[in-house]
Amino acid sequence: MVLRDLMACVTLLALSCSSFSFPLTIIANHELMSPSSLYMESTEPEKPLYAQKKGYVPKWKKKATLAEVTGTKEVSASEKGLVGSVPITFQQGTGESATFIKTTAMPGQPLKLVASQAGQYIKYGCGKGECGTCESLCNGKYLRPCIDAVPADLTPDPNTGEYAPLVIQVKGTKAKVVSSGKFFSVKSFILGFWNNLLGMVGFVRDRRKARKNWQERMLKEDEIKRLTEEKRRKRAEATAADKKA
Repeated sequence: MVLRDLMACVTLLALSCSSFSFPLTIIANHELMSPSSLYMESTEPEKPLYAQKKGYVPKWKKKATLAEVTGTKEVSASEKGLVGSVPITFQQGTGESATFIKTTAMPGQPLKLVASQAGQYIKYGCGKGECGTCESLCNGKYLRPCIDAVPADLTPDPNTGEYAPLVIQVKGTKAKVVSSGKFFSVKSFILGFWNNLLGMVGFVRDRRKARKNWQERMLKEDEIKRLTEEKRRKRAEATAADKKA
């Protein structure tokens, strides 16, 4: 019985491995590693060859943006059609790498909408003001643009009639470039073979346990059947004895 289960596992394993047209000579030329050592390897993504060249600049950095192509990069907020009486400056980053975007807004206007219209990117999380991902600093006070709005209780300057500018310092974002990596590799095939082997071993183990449970259940059912027949026979004998009496 065990031999039959092992033969079935070997057949299934051969069928699963035959679906990959991978030459065995490649695996033979590499040193086999245990599954634990494979998982302990560094998970840092490997950079592609073109990205390892000195002075490499991605193509998307060489291309001009839409604002640069249309000549609207240095256009003021009023020329863009943004209407408002409260001057707002979005600052992202600090020092020489800081970027500034100036715009105008109306009192009570949602800051999320103001930033979107001005072209200021803000990373949001929950969108309900609970996680604090978009938390920004405005004139010494912390606010969350996802739910907060331009203060409606601002008082204009009595001499000029203009509102004081609001400087909103948003969190800087850093794009992490991760290479897609190779789809086929020696490691992937070894791990696939190992996973299939574990599945076959588990299949044999669970099947033997299931057979043992099935045999125990059948023995219990036979015992119940025997007790039922014995009880039925005694009841019939008692009924026959009463009729004779």
